[in-house]
Amino acid sequence: MDQPTFVLEGTRENFPLLVLENSQRGPVLVDFWSPRLGPSLRQRERLLRLAEQFAGRFLLVSVDTDRETALVTEQGVRSLPSCRLFRHGRAVEQVFGLQPEDEYRALIDRHLPSVADPVQAAALHAWRQGDGEGAVRILAEGALAEPERIELPLLLAKFLIRLERPADAQAVLGALPESLAGHAEVESLRDHLELILAARSAPPAAELAARVAASPGDLDARFQLAALSLLADDVDQAFAQLLEVIRRAPVYREGGAERALRALFDLLGSDDERVRRCRSELMKLIR
Repeated sequence: MDQPTFVLEGTRENFPLLVLENSQRGPVLVDFWSPRLGPSLRQRERLLRLAEQFAGRFLLVSVDTDRETALVTEQGVRSLPSCRLFRHGRAVEQVFGLQPEDEYRALIDRHLPSVADPVQAAALHAWRQGDGEGAVRILAEGALAEPERIELPLLLAKFLIRLERPADAQAVLGALPESLAGHAEVESLRDHLELILAARSAPPAAELAARVAASPGDLDARFQLAALSLLADDVDQAFAQLLEVIRRAPVYREGGAERALRALFDLLGSDDERVRRCRSELMKLIR
């Protein structure tokens, strides 16, 4: 999926959890924008670019003001584009009007917790400067020097995914010592990678759909179709295919379809309506 996990859509319903609660752990930048306004679209592009460069050190919450009119009224937003940075449950800074990218970067930097670990700090700096391979090299060297630290190979795997090197990311996770291999975030990332790799090796979606229509029990075709649907941002279709695999064969890929579903739940977040619907269907199947 194109949108990183640290960029989420804000609504009136999820605002307390997504923004206020998350701001207790780190900075949350809320982008109030409208798809009808050019400056809003340019601000959105700049903030999305920064979110990718900072690689999760802050959370970007995007609020479409055309849809979330009640939230806009509650927050007192009177001009667009604008953005607010939340920390410890309250707005600590706000910006009105389109700004140069460096201004947004400075706003974020002012509220980032310091990175005490020099390896992560160096890797994040390299990534933000556009040196993805340099960031990977720094993390790989750090992980070899300190094999007991889970955060280094995790960040390395995430960077490799962003660099479209999922097989390398899978190799990093597969090489973890037994003491780290069962970590919950490792397992979730591994299941997400399985879908990415399935999509890469899959034939065209139309061919897979024809196979499923001709043979509804073709579970390999369904799993690959789910993976391709995910890459195409057709989350509902991905969920539908994975649920059908589970219904027909819960032990397929040693439970891989269910693990993939749960990894997607983590990726999209519990506030996503599609996640709520799919989780309810999953519970019916595994009772």
